[in-house]
Amino acid sequence: MQAIKRINHNTAVCLDGSGRELIATGKGIGFGEMPHEVPLSQIQRTFYGIDPKYLAFIEEVDPEVLEFAAQLASLATQQLSYELSPNLPITLADHIQFALKRARDHMVLPMPLWREVETAHPVEFRLGEMAVAGMQKTFRVRVQRQEAAGIALSIANAAVSASPRAARAERKEEQLFDRIARIIERCMGVTIDEASFAYTRFVSHIRYLLERLESGAPFETENAELYTSLSSQYPEATVCAREVAELIGATYATELSDEEVLYLILHITRVVAKSE
Repeated sequence: MQAIKRINHNTAVCLDGSGRELIATGKGIGFGEMPHEVPLSQIQRTFYGIDPKYLAFIEEVDPEVLEFAAQLASLATQQLSYELSPNLPITLADHIQFALKRARDHMVLPMPLWREVETAHPVEFRLGEMAVAGMQKTFRVRVQRQEAAGIALSIANAAVSASPRAARAERKEEQLFDRIARIIERCMGVTIDEASFAYTRFVSHIRYLLERLESGAPFETENAELYTSLSSQYPEATVCAREVAELIGATYATELSDEEVLYLILHITRVVAKSE
């Protein structure tokens, strides 16, 4: 196997024996001049068909988290009857790494739809529960059982095919996402790279928010007091988040709480930081 582009010390873009491009992990494979040959015995794991926009995240993700997510994605592929996106290990790694950070920081992010997710996606939810148990054992941190719902949704959203009705709903959401992106660009004076992983992460958060609004599930957290602090720290992002919240509220005939706006502020500041 030939390494052709370094991602980090232990990860590289490679070409296999058939000339197909892939991402490989293994101790030291990203070290040294490119291109260079990598013995197969040095390869820990390979990923085919990964969207290039995820390369930046792969560079920064904890290798142990990526390996954990890859094992979970492999298990999901075996357990589920539908085809999954090759990007699933990466999106799972992002979700899991963020969940671990929240757990270590004692930040509670509720999953008000978790019972609905368990009913609608029982196999995916079971995989999520297995993941939660594995996270606690592997990373030695206490993780809420409700995190299984977020993992289940990450898996379900990675389905390659969708029904015509789902496709129409997705087009409607895409129009909303476009309007939200234009609001952020105008308010924050940036140009958003909509192919970036930061924007993809933001869209995933909005999708979960929309599912909650459509179901009417309540949103209560232990982080309400953070809104005052964060709004003072990021006044421009707060004004922007409020405008986004008004657009979403008008679209879905509801009103977003300060706690929901809090998470919009967090995601907007992250998107802006990656765009500057």
